[in-house]
Amino acid sequence: MKFNSRLFSLMLIAACLSSATLAEEFTKQHTMGLQAGGGGVKFKGKDSDGQGVGNSYWYYNYKFLEHFSGEVGLMTATDIDDWECTKINGVFDCRTDESDDFELPYDNFELGALILAVKGEFKITKRNSFYGKIGASFYDYQFDVERKEVIDENGTGLFLEAGWQYRWDNGFGINFGLQKHDMGDLEYDVANLGVNYVF
Repeated sequence: MKFNSRLFSLMLIAACLSSATLAEEFTKQHTMGLQAGGGGVKFKGKDSDGQGVGNSYWYYNYKFLEHFSGEVGLMTATDIDDWECTKINGVFDCRTDESDDFELPYDNFELGALILAVKGEFKITKRNSFYGKIGASFYDYQFDVERKEVIDENGTGLFLEAGWQYRWDNGFGINFGLQKHDMGDLEYDVANLGVNYVF
């Protein structure tokens, strides 16, 4: 078989360009992002009817392998609907948007958490990917009623997220994700939309 130097040269150039593209993509190891969304909390089996809580989540990723990153994030959440309580015969009747499905005997909620997680990213196409995150949540939350703090808890819980991401060539991306925060007595499930930038 005769050696074809032109074909070999073209293959070598293509391989170099492909390797350079992959190397350049992997050298972009840093990602900053912001997500915002809403969902519902469940406390000791009683819930906010799946609604009424909004949150923001700032995060930073460092890519340590081609498909895996370490993540640190800060989340804050609070009630965004009108959680209103009325004292009837010494017992609080609490509702949201005139709904009697609301089961929590509180009119205010606040949550803050530091998140440490590992993120796995799995490409579908050049711009689209699915991702998953698992990690620890170092949380502090409180419930109030009539401006009096009733519950104030802190500890370590489980953080999970799964979602879809789209990224442009300029490094900007958008994502949609579902998060679950399991903090023992309190569970918070939320749907988020986000923007991020890789560099």
